[in-house]
Amino acid sequence: MLARGSMIILLLLSAPARPDFTGSLKAFVITQEPIEGGLLTAPEQSSLQMPLRLMWDQNLTGRVNFESHLQFTQVVSTESIRALRRATLSDPTYRFDDLDATLGHGSEKSLTLQNLDRFNVQIRLDQGDLTLGRQSIAFGNSRFVSPSDVFLPFDVRTLDQEYRRGVDAVRYQASVGDLSEIDVGFVMGASAQSQTSAAFMQARTNFQGQDYQVTLIDYADELLMGVGVEGSLGSSGYWAEVAATQGNADYLRASLGVDFALNAFSLVMVEYHYNGPGSEDPKGYLAAQEGVAFDKGGVYLLGRHYLAAGVQSQVNPLLSVSGQALMNLSDDSAFLSMATSYNASENTYIDVGYYHFLGDAVVAATDLGITQGSEYGIFPRSLYVSLRWYF
Repeated sequence: MLARGSMIILLLLSAPARPDFTGSLKAFVITQEPIEGGLLTAPEQSSLQMPLRLMWDQNLTGRVNFESHLQFTQVVSTESIRALRRATLSDPTYRFDDLDATLGHGSEKSLTLQNLDRFNVQIRLDQGDLTLGRQSIAFGNSRFVSPSDVFLPFDVRTLDQEYRRGVDAVRYQASVGDLSEIDVGFVMGASAQSQTSAAFMQARTNFQGQDYQVTLIDYADELLMGVGVEGSLGSSGYWAEVAATQGNADYLRASLGVDFALNAFSLVMVEYHYNGPGSEDPKGYLAAQEGVAFDKGGVYLLGRHYLAAGVQSQVNPLLSVSGQALMNLSDDSAFLSMATSYNASENTYIDVGYYHFLGDAVVAATDLGITQGSEYGIFPRSLYVSLRWYF
């Protein structure tokens, strides 16, 4: 992979157009309370995470463009981060080949990560656009949880959601008339094997002011068929999305939501999500995670029924505040978050946020194995401060 990349870089350096180099440097200081949940315990912990993202965008010809994002992240903690180290060594999903995720091991309390997150060539054809290489692919119209979103969606608890993780794909997008688009492609997993790869097709159109979409995704011997619609009802917006998956495991996922403005500066969103592969009983959470839906299908929620709500408010041109809640209606646990962002200068932002978790925090050994009392009760409350600089 590195040899192929070196050849491409040599070609880019010989291109007549001037390259565009941009990026960002962020620093997240996170403090979390101790965990005391029966078998699961952890001391109070503070950490510093510093992701540096370097972005290279270059026009090769009038119709061909190159994009590359390389990110390095330094993690330092007051406690051992062996769990994070183990997670980074697992095979990346929907990537044909990759760099080693761990660049430097440091000590038990420090770790350096690397991620070649974008590396693609975009070709503008007369009929549409062809993108070859590592890129971001997202489907669905739901605001919190999209049933059709298979390719590495963000968990709602993810702190930094600015850039979605890239996947290796060949993708073709073309307009059909003035209001419709067709989107087809192939996503390559490890060695492009059928069990690790996927093929997709999505059609989108607008009819009488409403947006419609139909999605088909074939992955790991599973076939996802999804439909969605979004539009407006008076001064409010709405969206609905349903995806049925058939194969080794048959299940249904669906989301239905509305948003409305409180005033000229504030927006409220509410969404219900049905998660078919989840469990009604916390004792079934461990078994549910062993299915292909969690491994390859973009599912990360453990319960069956969810209610989400969020509010965003622009206090003034420089200051914004937001809050959201995701409630597992099956076990009465919840994840709550609050954040404020201040634009300190033209390219600098300061953020302060708080994560709060509600629910049964007990993790115990039973005849069924290790079980948790609820989905969110086992997580520690966390406070973070971040500084973001773009260049």
